[in-house]
Amino acid sequence: MPRSESNNHKIGRQGEFLAAYILETHGVEVHHVDRQDADLWCRVGNRLTTVQVKTSSGAKLRSQGAVTPVYNFSTPPISVDWYCFLSLAHGLLLMRPANAVVQKYTTIRHPEFTEENQRKTIEDFIKSC
Repeated sequence: MPRSESNNHKIGRQGEFLAAYILETHGVEVHHVDRQDADLWCRVGNRLTTVQVKTSSGAKLRSQGAVTPVYNFSTPPISVDWYCFLSLAHGLLLMRPANAVVQKYTTIRHPEFTEENQRKTIEDFIKSC
């Protein structure tokens, strides 16, 4: 595995375990799986939900002159129920239903990663189950 792929793999794994920890602190039963599309299987009540975790180590300016840094996540169409976007720099995540992620790349502005937004998106995730 080339060095950049190895580093990306390590960052991705860190994100998966951090996402599992955060979701578990909100009462979600989480199972880490090594499947092609899903990274986590989450159980809320009687419902099993698949989650793809997308992790970024930090935000970047989109272009010269840009004021707000953004996180860019590769989100090709896959068969999962939810996406979990995780910022390692913040130690925070945002959940989005897969049917709301329709682009090959998802951009999230740096200021969107807040504890309040994390709580709200996790609540939305739990309610959907």
